[in-house]
Parts: sequence; C-alpha cells; structure tokens
Amino acid sequence: MRRRTFLLSVVAASAALPALGTSAASATTTCAGLQLLSGPEFPIGAFWPPSMQPRFNSLDRFQEMKDAGFTFSFVGAGDSDDPAYVGSSLDFAARVGLKALVVNGPDRALQVADTYQSYQSFAGFRLSDEPGPDQFGSLANGLAAVRSKVPGLLPYINLYPQDGDGFRAYVQGFINTVRPVMLSYDSYPLFADGSDDPNYFSRWQIFRAIGLGSGLPTWHYIQSISYNGHRLPTAPELAWQINVNLAYGCKGIQYFCYWQPPNTNETFGPALIDYDGDRTALYDAAKAFNLGWLAPVGAELKPLVSEKVTHANESPLPAGTLGFTADPYVTGTSGSAVIVSRFRAVARGQRTRWLLLANRSHNAVARTNVAINTATVSSVSRFDPATRTYNPDSTTVSVSLDPGAAALYRLDASGEWLDPQLHLVLVGNGAVYHALQETAGGWDGPNELGDASRLVATAEVNAELHVVEIDGNTMYHRIRFIDGSWAPHNAFVTMSGISSVAAASVAGELHVALVTNRVVYHAIRHADGTWDGFNRLGDAADLIAIAEVDGELQVAEIDGNSIYHRVRSADRNWSSRNLLASLGSVTSVAATGAGRELILGIVAAGNLCYSVKHADGSWIFPTATGDVAAQVSVAMVGGEVAFIFTANDGLQQRIRHSDGGFGAVSAIATPVRPTALAATGRSPDPCA
Repeated sequence: MRRRTFLLSVVAASAALPALGTSAASATTTCAGLQLLSGPEFPIGAFWPPSMQPRFNSLDRFQEMKDAGFTFSFVGAGDSDDPAYVGSSLDFAARVGLKALVVNGPDRALQVADTYQSYQSFAGFRLSDEPGPDQFGSLANGLAAVRSKVPGLLPYINLYPQDGDGFRAYVQGFINTVRPVMLSYDSYPLFADGSDDPNYFSRWQIFRAIGLGSGLPTWHYIQSISYNGHRLPTAPELAWQINVNLAYGCKGIQYFCYWQPPNTNETFGPALIDYDGDRTALYDAAKAFNLGWLAPVGAELKPLVSEKVTHANESPLPAGTLGFTADPYVTGTSGSAVIVSRFRAVARGQRTRWLLLANRSHNAVARTNVAINTATVSSVSRFDPATRTYNPDSTTVSVSLDPGAAALYRLDASGEWLDPQLHLVLVGNGAVYHALQETAGGWDGPNELGDASRLVATAEVNAELHVVEIDGNTMYHRIRFIDGSWAPHNAFVTMSGISSVAAASVAGELHVALVTNRVVYHAIRHADGTWDGFNRLGDAADLIAIAEVDGELQVAEIDGNSIYHRVRSADRNWSSRNLLASLGSVTSVAATGAGRELILGIVAAGNLCYSVKHADGSWIFPTATGDVAAQVSVAMVGGEVAFIFTANDGLQQRIRHSDGGFGAVSAIATPVRPTALAATGRSPDPCA
C-alpha cells in the first residue's frame, strides 16, 4: 500500500467522518465536457485538504485554500464517510469557488452520486489511488458505470511511479483495460540528502509519450512536504517541480500535501499548513506562485499540444532526455542549462508556436540565449502573467531565470502548414517518394525525397512521420516534422537478406519489425530517441506487417502459404504464433489499427484481400475485394480504412467504411511505377 492510499485508509479505518448540519448549494453543475479537463482554468489541486481534520472543516479554511490559488480539492476519506459530512465540505468548497473530487470507490460512487449532485463544487470522484494491475478489471467496470450514470463528472484515478519498461507496461495496461479519460501519477524527486531523483525526467518522458500516443491529458503530483527520505521543498524547488511538469506537457498540477497528515508508519513534516493548522512559509510561496505564474501560464498551455521537449546546454544529459537540436523555430542556444519545450495548437496547420524555457536548476540563476529562426518566425513576444498578455521581444531571446523559474514566449508565424490526413511513401525506379492527402481530400505529391531504397515502412508518432527505408542491406530512419521539414537520413543497422519491413506507433513510440533471411526481428525507438533492438524473435517468415491496437503490437507474418498472428503486450511479453489462414502466392501484407479492430490488407495470387480481427478476438478471414493488386498498404483515415494498392502499373485507393462496406476505387496520380509502398494515418489528436 502506498503513501496516499495508506493515509486515507488510516483515516477511514479510525472512524467515519462525523455528520454535520449543512445547507447545500442549490445549483447543479453543468459542463459541456468533463469537469476540470474542459474549460479554460488550469487545474491546481491538493491532497489532504482542511476537511481531513473535522475541527478544520470550515468555510474559512476552504477560503484559505482558495486564496492560495487552488482550483480543486479532494474531499472525503473513503467509502465509510458520512455523506452529510462530505456534503459540508462540498458546500464550503462551493461557497468559496473550489471544485472537489469525492474520494469514493466505484460502487460507493454509484450510491452517492445523486446525493452530491446538488453541490456546485462537485466535479467527480477519485475512484482509486495507485491501483495494481490486478485491480484494473474491476476498475474498468466501475469507471464505465460511473461515466454512464454521471457523464459530466470526472472519474479520476491516480497511478504510482515506476521506471523504464515496467512503467510503460503498467500505464499502458491501465489504459487498455480501464479506458480512462485522463492520466495522473505521482513522483517525488527531492531527497533528504539534498540530491534529486535521477529518473525524474525519464519517468516524465515515458508518461508524456504514452499520454500523447493515447490522446489523454496528463496530470502529476508535486512534492510539497517532507517525509521519510524526502526533504521539504524550498520555494524555488516548488517552482522547479511545477515548471518541469509544465515543460513536459502536464495539464494538471496536484500538491502532496496541502495539510500535514498525522504520522503513521512514516514521519511527515509540515506542508503548506502544519498539523495544528498554522501556515508555513511554503503556503505563502505556493500562493504567490499559483496566482502569479501557474494559473495564468497553465491557462495558456492547457489547450496546446506538447510538441517537443529538449534539454539545452547540459552535459551529460539527464537519463531519458533529448538534447537540443536546431529546428525551424530555434536555431541555437547558449549559456545556462534550460529545458526548451515547444507547444503547438491542436489544429496542426497553424504555424505559430509557444516556447517554454525552464531553468534546469532550482538553486542557481540561469542566463540563456536562444536564437529564433526569422525565416519561419515573424515576431516574438513574451507572456506577462500579471496581465495575461504577450509583449514584443527580440528574435534573439536573452532570458534570466531565477532558480526554478520559467518564461513563456509566443513565436508568431503566418500562413499554414499542409495538414495531412494520410501519408504515402512509395518506391519507384529505386527512389523514394512522399505524398500526403490533405484533410480536404486532395493530394500533394508524390515528391521525390532523393533517397535510394527498395523497401519502405511508415508510422506517425505525435504528428511526426517516421520513415524506415531499406537500401541494399542497410536500414535507414528519418523523420518528417509537422512543418514539412525532414531530419537527416540516418543509417541504423545493416543486416543481410532483408525481405520485408514494417513500422507502427505504440504508446507514443516507434516499433519496427523486419524479416531477414526468413527470421523476424523487432526494435523500438523510445521517446528519448534511443533504440532497443533489433531483437531476434525467431519466427520464420517471408513478409511481415505490424499495427497498434489497444496499446499492443499486433503482428501478421507470412510464412510460405500460411498467415500467422501474434501480439506483443504492454508488458513486453509475446503471445504464441497462431495460424490465421492459408493463402497461396502472397506478395504483400499490411496492417492498421481501426479503433479496437486490426485490419489486414493481403495480396494473394494477384488479388486484394482484407481480414479483420474484432475486439472480441473473432476474425473475418481473408476475403477478396475483387481488385487486382501487386502491393498493398492500409491506413486509418478519419474513422475509416484506406486500402492503397498497386495495379496495372498504377496506384489506386479504396475506402472501407465504418459500416464494413467498400467505396469505389479511385486513382492516385504517380510519376513512377511503384514497387513498394507504405501508408499511415494521423496519430491520435489530444482530447480537447
């Protein structure tokens, strides 16, 4: 049992919170979307509110919390709470303008939801804290039931931290099973010996990638108390934690703790408020920071998408981080170490960007210069949190940041980028070409990239197109950014006898599979740019296709006349290889995820076929479409599946609609006869 779970269990076990008389607020909460996630206000919450001690469950104490810049609080201790007492806390929260998440499990939440609906502060339920994987199944049922009963309220669940593959598997397993509407976890980096957690950034990198890969907003707890092995933060250390979180795309900040809990099996020091109810210096620091920086800057960043996070002027780099490289917006940096974090609008075509510069140090001033690319950026302005406006700045940004501080800039750029709904990469006459189909349906390209190749694979990761090319025996990797620019064409591995290659985005990371000398290999490019693999799977195959479904890697292998299927789960384990069907003369196979279904495109004996694996595990076995084809690729496009295939030396497209029916064939103009092709649709868009 972990820290907050233990604390709540102590309170719940000691006694049910006492009943108090209260006059409930009469207004009922209404919101177009889920509360706290929707709307312009940035969520700033805290664990262990005033109501955890009945003598402090009062209007003035909730007002004190509101005055410190908090926007929501957790109330209640567990399922045994007296609803009248919880109602009194909800009433106080409503009267001061705070939102509240009631601490109840799913079963209890269904029982009391109607009781709390009359309180204007009632924003949802904290259904579970730091659940283990063995709890995911019951939580999935409970969360679905709560959403069905009170669809406008937030069903909140917080996760515990891990490192590396264990953390990836835990978070992705949670998403696959529970189907949450958001992600939250806690990680406390400030150790009692004065050091900082060396895995703080790598953990955030993993969490950010999964959040972006699933389209879910990410929240986080920050440390605002001392306890066993952890020190009480200074004001700069508090600011540093929050600004690091913002830099990594966090959409909601939670303090652990607001009030000092009682000592249990751990020794807790004072938080913003000590156990006896007296304010500490950290209260004043948090108040100034929440009101003067976090609330206004958070409101600016909340509707934006985290596009790129790098660490500049720092060597060695912290574990799991990306070093700064020049791009179309920032051409260089110098001076002190900073986190350079770039954000974009949800609308991908918009060229304007936002740049957050966060001091990497919580004990020293950072003086850093950032050179802006004036070929892209027409003007630079710095955000003033006091007025919530942007003031003109120089295109050579010179910033001085106090310990733990950050600065936000808007990089204005006119015009729009092309906004693809589908990318198509093909090989013709040994050269690589790229085309994109815009959201309006028209095509741009194919345009020659200048690379020599014989096989290609593609996947989009957080709106960036990753292209894998096989030239001879060498695999190359390159990226097309959202602005249309391309990263260098880099050789990754040389392996003889490569006959097939495939790529897919899984949990915000790039997966690549290839067949060499009839043996299957697999590799992963992590969010920090490092690679794991190639690792030999040992399967015999001639052709391979991969796709993501439910955060798992789905694999189709062609071995002679046999089509096999297997799955790599979020915990890195591989299922057995199962025979799907037997077809003669298979020359091409491709795969894509479509919601919770796997769609295969197969060319057998010159005929285009498709196969579908439903969410319940049943299959539509390979079925001919009636089209002649030699090569095929498939991609998810706007809720439907595009089959792109070569036929009669040309390139054609046919759409499988969401009802399972097929549209008419349309031709795609191409300057060359395609001999290999790969298509990919859009990566998940973040929830608004």
